[in-house]
Amino acid sequence: MARSPVAPSPASDEEVNNKDGGIFGDGDSPHSLLASGGVLEQYPGAVLLSGHNGIVLHANDQAQPIADLMKSPGHEELREAVRAAIMGTAAQVNPLVVTTREAEKTIERAFDVTVLPWSEGAAALLLGRDVTLERSLRSALIESRQRYKDLVEISNDFAWETDGEGLFAFVSPQGALGYTAGELVGRPAAELLLDEDVLDRDSGARSPFAAQEPVEAAELWVRGAGGESLCLLSTAQPLTGEGGVWMGARGVCRDITQLRRHEAELAESQNRERLFSYIVNMVRRELEPARMLGATAEALMPALDLTGTSIHGFVEGELGAALALSGRAADGNDLAALAELLSSEKPTAELQRRGATILVRATYFREQANGLLCVWRDGGVQGWSAGDRSLLDNISGQVGMAIEQLARQTEMEVLSMTDPLTGLDNRRSFIAKLEKRFAAEGGSRASDTGALFYVDLDNFKQVNDRHGHQRGDEALLDVAALLKEQTRAGDLAARLGGDEFALFLADMDHAAAERKAKLLLELAERLRIYSGDADHPLGISLGIALHEMKKGESLESLMRRADEAMYGAKRAGKHSLNFAPAFDRRKAGQ
Repeated sequence: MARSPVAPSPASDEEVNNKDGGIFGDGDSPHSLLASGGVLEQYPGAVLLSGHNGIVLHANDQAQPIADLMKSPGHEELREAVRAAIMGTAAQVNPLVVTTREAEKTIERAFDVTVLPWSEGAAALLLGRDVTLERSLRSALIESRQRYKDLVEISNDFAWETDGEGLFAFVSPQGALGYTAGELVGRPAAELLLDEDVLDRDSGARSPFAAQEPVEAAELWVRGAGGESLCLLSTAQPLTGEGGVWMGARGVCRDITQLRRHEAELAESQNRERLFSYIVNMVRRELEPARMLGATAEALMPALDLTGTSIHGFVEGELGAALALSGRAADGNDLAALAELLSSEKPTAELQRRGATILVRATYFREQANGLLCVWRDGGVQGWSAGDRSLLDNISGQVGMAIEQLARQTEMEVLSMTDPLTGLDNRRSFIAKLEKRFAAEGGSRASDTGALFYVDLDNFKQVNDRHGHQRGDEALLDVAALLKEQTRAGDLAARLGGDEFALFLADMDHAAAERKAKLLLELAERLRIYSGDADHPLGISLGIALHEMKKGESLESLMRRADEAMYGAKRAGKHSLNFAPAFDRRKAGQ
């Protein structure tokens, strides 16, 4: 009775390396496998020699990813194959997927690995073939086939094929024209055609379904399953057999019925687009935002056959006065009511009231509503079309930007002409307004009089030194409030800088100016609470120069006289008033 072979006991790695004569031949080491003349020198793939406990005894460059895998935990399938080979049983690991990091990228490589016994169970020889490219190509091919299948099935186009008798031999699985694929297959394609111009009933010439030569984007009308007329755009190729015998045709059709039915709407849309471009170009030619808005309002009037157009900005969340108006104005209450209906989800609203049809469109800047574009027509006119609304939608972005630019321009103008602490006119604004007033008066109001007050604080430095600048600012704000309280419509109040203020009081003679000055001194007693100390009470000194238009005094001369009078009040002991001498043209040299 034959005895079963007994697998050799595995040798240790030390035994493998120290075995007399080596396992690779006399005097050889594991490294001689790939050495010149070595057994596996010409092997094109990975070569790795492993001991029974998984220690890598040798690996060429191609086997380095497998060697790294042997050193890491896990991968029992590979370790089990090595143990089996050492025990005398060859094994396969297909595929062995190795993940590596190269240039900060994770890369997967795949190997088909054959594991063989080596040197009487002393080691296992691993021969690997890199199949990464093959796997990628196979995967790409499978994906490509599935993609083609999916596209055919989900496409709005439908593919078809006819045979030599003009019958449908194939139609896309989803069917076409309201028919299922089963209802069309075996049916004569010519029965679907409506357009006599594209079909010779006898020969089938020029029909894509019976194409004798390639057809590119042929347009034809066919009958749908419900009897409706449908327009198809078709591309086709003839099918031929041996000897060039025509055997049918193959092609793809797309339903373009909706496109053709909307041609009139598209033409209208193009006209709207041209109008929009005209309005945008008109707006862009205007550098001033106010004129931009005005140009937009004017252009909309004939474009939409309007009775009126207005553009409004929001001021602290409330609808402001019209920034631009063309035609007759709509009722403000109606516009305010419509503004309340608007939201980010509903940027338009309309209302029919008192024989008028009003449509409003919110304008936005950086996703924040900043205004309203309002258009209206008199009664008897039908509602607003989709084209009307589309035009307003398109230009609302331009209008929103113009409203924002106008708001910023207005803000900058206010800041440039206003004292930032007190809110009074600054020196520049004060002088500009006086110059405008003098130029407007001219000779038509030669009897007009006025008084220019220069107001300077007494002992203001001690306030800052003793109580700090914040307390000093509070004192300046109280002075500004006092001056505002004593001005009327037509009067001017300004902070010229530091602790210097000015008033111009219109229609005021000497007696009235003196009464006003004494009242200011009396009211200024309230400033004492800001004083630095009892010996240096905070108060005001007033220099007053009377202005008579008939004398033709320049503004520069008037301001100089008021300034000199104020310093005269300072020299007289502070907290007092002083009138400048009357203007004398001869002494002034004007």
